Amino acid sequence: MRQFIDFCKKQAAAIIAALAAAISCLFVPVTNYADYVDTDIISLLFSLMAVVAGFRRNNVFKKAAGAVTRGAGNTRRLTLLLVLSVFFISMFITNDVALITFVPFTLMIYSELGRSPLYTVVLETVAANMGSALTPFGNPQNLFLFSRSGMTTEEFFGITGKVTAVSLVLLCLMVIPVKKENISLGRSDAVKITNPRYIVLYAALFIMSILSVFGLTDKISVFAAVIVVAAILEPVLLLEVDYGLLITFAAFFIFVGNISNIPAVTDFIETAIAGREFGAAVVCSQVVSNVPAAIMLSTFTDNYRALILGTDIGGLGTLIASLASLISFQAYTRSGKSGAKYLGVFTAVNLLFLAVLCLFAVFFLL
Repeated sequence: MRQFIDFCKKQAAAIIAALAAAISCLFVPVTNYADYVDTDIISLLFSLMAVVAGFRRNNVFKKAAGAVTRGAGNTRRLTLLLVLSVFFISMFITNDVALITFVPFTLMIYSELGRSPLYTVVLETVAANMGSALTPFGNPQNLFLFSRSGMTTEEFFGITGKVTAVSLVLLCLMVIPVKKENISLGRSDAVKITNPRYIVLYAALFIMSILSVFGLTDKISVFAAVIVVAAILEPVLLLEVDYGLLITFAAFFIFVGNISNIPAVTDFIETAIAGREFGAAVVCSQVVSNVPAAIMLSTFTDNYRALILGTDIGGLGTLIASLASLISFQAYTRSGKSGAKYLGVFTAVNLLFLAVLCLFAVFFLL
């Protein structure tokens, strides 16, 4: 029973999306629901997740984390190095993978030092969400909206670049209050790359996956190549893909497809969010998280600029605004630390970032 409850908590988004899709099917004529599913997006997400799992399984990210923090001589510099590492690496390996890699590493380091990791973990979570906002492949909602919008790479970075830059400045300022105390960290030489030759193949597949985001390689061909290489080298990678996220996307595609076939509902939503797309995306993200918000709202408006800004910035705020934030919370509480204290600091920091970035977007970007 306990395992079932844990499963439901972990896959809550997928379960809710599946229920929403099933219920919506009751209100529209029977159709070919598979036509609603964007297979290009599903295959892209799968490819990126499988390749990144290969890097993670072979200790690439652990090795990088150890190398980055080795030069930290005091607590403030350690916090800065960890936060900046998460910020920049999340642009390429997605926000959730960055947190899966760095949060446990951070907890281990701070345990050895006998200091609280709370503030650092909270800043890492913000860094992952806002660093990943820069690139089309940094988080699922960017990948979806970039692919759906048809905008150029220059147009996309013109939207996300300024928000990411402001976020970087804010993160650096938030590190300043950390008390500067001298520390000594052990070397990371014990961490070894498990299969260096595999990494070369995974790197090639990663580059192919990135190129497919920009339409330079065929998505289905890359998808097939990833499956074949993973099946030959490390079949376990196929089990480490986040199928819950893929199910969430597929289910919401069906849900939104059904809703769009109900004229009264479509007219109401289009009228309600017209001219308020940014605010709707931010608010909706706080309640259902930013990935479902992006899928749902994109059906009723073509103001992709507002949706990209709204869902990226909207990943800040509540704990569920970005499902990646749950990774930090779960890792922190499972280490035996207070969840209530974490939520207090997390909410305060996130609301500060949310307020500043919303004001910046409204006055300078929209």
